[in-house]
Amino acid sequence: MFAGVAAAQTTADPSQNIPAVQVEYKSALSDFQPYTDQTIQSWSEANDRVGRIGGWRSYAKEIATGEAVKDASDAPDPHSGHHGGGKQ
Repeated sequence: MFAGVAAAQTTADPSQNIPAVQVEYKSALSDFQPYTDQTIQSWSEANDRVGRIGGWRSYAKEIATGEAVKDASDAPDPHSGHHGGGKQ
């Protein structure tokens, strides 16, 4: 009974048939960039810029599409087709 177990243990070393595994380590901090101060603009200039580019919807579109928001005064006015005045 033990002779069969002993014979099974005498076969070739199974580790010789296993290919080597390449392991690569990349630190989570390898792309870390420390904080740097940014220039601060006045709140009125920031509000004017947001108005020029179309408000919060432009920022939401930028996140959804991955395209940068254009800051141009020649951008079409989204309210240009609206007519002023109230109910008549």
